[in-house]
Amino acid sequence: MNKNSSSSIYRTLLLIVFTLSILTGEIMGQSTSGIISGEVRDAITKQPLPGANIIIVGTNIGAASDVNGYYVIKNVAAGKYTLRSSMMGYEPSAYADLIINPNRNHSVVFELRPAAMEMNEINVTADYFSKPVENPVSFRSITPEEIRRSPGSAEDIFRVMQSLPGVATAGARSAQLIVRGGSPDENLTLIDNIEVYNPIHFARTGESMGIISIVNPALLQKVDFLTGGFPVKYSDKMSSVFDMTLRDGNKEVFNTDANLNIAGFGVMLDGPLIENSNMIFSLRRGFFDLITATLNKPAVPSYYDAVGKISYDINNKNRISLVGFYYLDQIERAGSTKEAASSWSKYDYLTRDDYGAAIGINWRSLISKNAFSLVTASYTSNGWNTLQGTETDRSLKGEDIRENEFTLKSEINYQLSPKLDFKVGGQIKLIDSRTDSWSPESITSSGTVIPANTILYHPEPTTKSSLFLQSSFRIADPLIISAGLRYDYFALTTENYFSPRISLSYNITDKTILNLAWGKYYQSPASYQIAPDPRNLLLKSGYATHYIAGLEHRISNDTKASIEIYHKELSNLIVDPDVTDLLINTGSGYAEGIEFALQKKFTDGFVGSASYSYSISKRRDYESLDLYDFEYERPHILNLIFGLEIGSGWQIGAKLQYASGNPYTPAIGVLKQNNSFYIIEGAKNSARYPDYHKLDVRIDKQFVFDSWSFSVYLDLWNVYNRDNVSTYSFKADANGELITTPRYDFGITPILGFTAKF
Repeated sequence: MNKNSSSSIYRTLLLIVFTLSILTGEIMGQSTSGIISGEVRDAITKQPLPGANIIIVGTNIGAASDVNGYYVIKNVAAGKYTLRSSMMGYEPSAYADLIINPNRNHSVVFELRPAAMEMNEINVTADYFSKPVENPVSFRSITPEEIRRSPGSAEDIFRVMQSLPGVATAGARSAQLIVRGGSPDENLTLIDNIEVYNPIHFARTGESMGIISIVNPALLQKVDFLTGGFPVKYSDKMSSVFDMTLRDGNKEVFNTDANLNIAGFGVMLDGPLIENSNMIFSLRRGFFDLITATLNKPAVPSYYDAVGKISYDINNKNRISLVGFYYLDQIERAGSTKEAASSWSKYDYLTRDDYGAAIGINWRSLISKNAFSLVTASYTSNGWNTLQGTETDRSLKGEDIRENEFTLKSEINYQLSPKLDFKVGGQIKLIDSRTDSWSPESITSSGTVIPANTILYHPEPTTKSSLFLQSSFRIADPLIISAGLRYDYFALTTENYFSPRISLSYNITDKTILNLAWGKYYQSPASYQIAPDPRNLLLKSGYATHYIAGLEHRISNDTKASIEIYHKELSNLIVDPDVTDLLINTGSGYAEGIEFALQKKFTDGFVGSASYSYSISKRRDYESLDLYDFEYERPHILNLIFGLEIGSGWQIGAKLQYASGNPYTPAIGVLKQNNSFYIIEGAKNSARYPDYHKLDVRIDKQFVFDSWSFSVYLDLWNVYNRDNVSTYSFKADANGELITTPRYDFGITPILGFTAKF
C-alpha cells in the first residue's frame, strides 16, 4: 500500500468523522451536567439484573436498573465520582475515578458476582478488585481512566502495563511487554475476542521494538492482563494474555472527542444509531514524520489507525456487535546511513510498510436464565514489506510477508448451581500465509559469511482447531477450584496436544486469600519461523509449565497487598543453531521469581501503587550446553507510582522505575583476517547493560465550560536526565582498535497532550 492511497483513506475517514461531529453537535442540547448510564448483569450468566441499585457514593443520587438491566442517572454535575452497584444475593461492586463532563453520557457496565452466602447488604463494602473465579492468580484489570492518568505512559495502554509486577520495561523507545522473563512474541493480545498480531505501531512479530498501541484507550471498557496461570479459553501463547474489551457506544447522546499527543491527532465518536443500536469509533494519525521532517532527519515514519464497534440488540436476549480495526505504519529513509547498531546500517535507502486489519462479529445469546453463548466470526489480515538498498540498487534486500486468517469460535457458559458452572467451547482457524524474501551475501562484524538467499514460501491454506472445557466449583464456602482441559490440532505440522490447567482459591479470612495455579501452555511455530527452510515444517510447539502460588490481602475496600511466587519450566523451544535458516526444537530453560505489590484505587483524591519483583530467566540451546541468561532477564524491578488531586481541576502524579540491566553478548577483542578486522564475541549474554532507572512526572489540568470541557497534560519523562544505555555497537577502527559506542534511551523528554470533549 503506497503513501498516497493511505493518505486518501485517512482524509476520507477524517472527513466522515468531522461531518458527524458537526451534525451531532447540532443535535446535542446545551447543559453543564452529564449523564451516567449502563447495564447491570450477572457476571457468570450475563443475565440482566433488574432492580439493582446504582448510587453515586457520597450522595443520594442514583437509579435502579430496569427489566433489561439498564439504568440512567441524569443531571449529574461535572466532577469526579465513585459509582457503586449492589443487589441482594450479589457482591457489591464499585467503579472509582469516574469523570463526568458537560453534555456527555458516561457508560459504566457492572457485572455482579453471586455472593458466597447471604449477607446484610448494609454491612457489605463494594469490591474495587473483582475478578473472574477462573483467574485467581496473576490477574490485573485496568480502567481507561487509570490508563489516561498514569505518569510516564503518554496515555498508552502498553506503557501502563510496563509498571505492573512481573513486567519489565524495554525502555522508553519501546512499548512491548516483557512478562516474567518471556519474549514479546509469547504474549496473546485480543480485542473483543479477536486476536491482534501486532497491537503496537512499528512492532513486528519476533522483534522487541514498537512505539505506541494501535488502540485509543478512550475506546476501552476495561483491560484484563494475565501474567500467568490463565485458563483454557486462551491458547497458543506461553507467557501472558492481554484482553481488551471495547465499550459499547452510549445509548443517550452523541459524544465527540478530539485529542493531540504523542500518539498524534485523533478524533472519537460515541453515541446511538438507529433504535436499539449504538456505535463508537476512533481515528488517529501520527505525526512523527512531521517532527522528523522539521528536524531534517533522514528517516520519515508515519502511522494511522482506526478502531470501531457497532452494537445492536436484536431483542432482550440477543446482542450482536460488529468490531473492526485498521492500522498502517510506514518508514522511508533515503541518503543517510542509520546508526551502526541497526540491522539496516549497510543500506542507505529503506521503505517499510506494516499493516493490519480485522473485522469480526460477536453474537451473545442468553440461552436460558442460567446459560449464555458467545459466537465470534472474524477475518484478519496482517503483513509487512521492506525494501533496502543503495543509491544504485534500492532493492538489494527485501521481503513481502502476508498472513490472512478466518476464525470461527464459540463458547457456552452454563451455571448448573450457585456452586458449580461450566464453560465449553472451540474454534477453527483457516490460515493463508505467503512469504517472499531475498538478501545478498553479507559478512557479520565477527566475520561470519551469510550466503545470498531467496525464499518463496506459498503453502496451501492450513487449519488450527481446538476444543476446551472449563469448570469452576465451590466445594465449601471458603474454597473454589477451577479446572480445565484444552485440545489443539495444527494441520501444517500434524501436531495435536492436550493442555490441562487447574487453579485453587481459598479464603483464609474474609480479607486474606490463598491462590494456587498449575498448567501447561503450548505455542506453535509461526509462519515467519517455518518459511525460511522446508525442513522447518518438522518444527513442533514449544511449551511452558506454570507453577504459581500467592497471597492476597485486602487492607481496605480500595487497597490491596499481594505476594506471588512462580516457576515456569520451558521445553521444546525453537532455536537457531547456526547462520542457516534451519530451526530446531532443542531449546529449554526456566523462569522463576517473586513479586510484591501494593495497590490503592483512586478514592479520596489519591491513588498509588508500589511493586518489587525479583526474577531470573535462563535458557539453553541444547541439553548438553550450559544455561545462559536470557536476553530479557531483569532480576530486580521496582516501580513506585502515585497520583494526587489538588483541586480546581489539577492533578499531579509521578512514577519512579528501576530495573537491572538486561544481558548482552560483549565484544572482547579484534581479529585480523584477510586484511580485514573482525569483532571477537565473548560468551553469549555474559555481560549486562548498566542498571536502568528514571523518574517521570505528570501534571493534568481540566477546564470545564458550559457545554464542553478541555484538558491538558504535561508528561515529563526522565526528569533527572539519566543516560540509560539501551544497546552498544562494536566495531574495529583502521588500526584494529575495538570501539564501543553506547546508544541511549530518551533523555529528559516533555510530552504535551490536549483533549477536548463535546
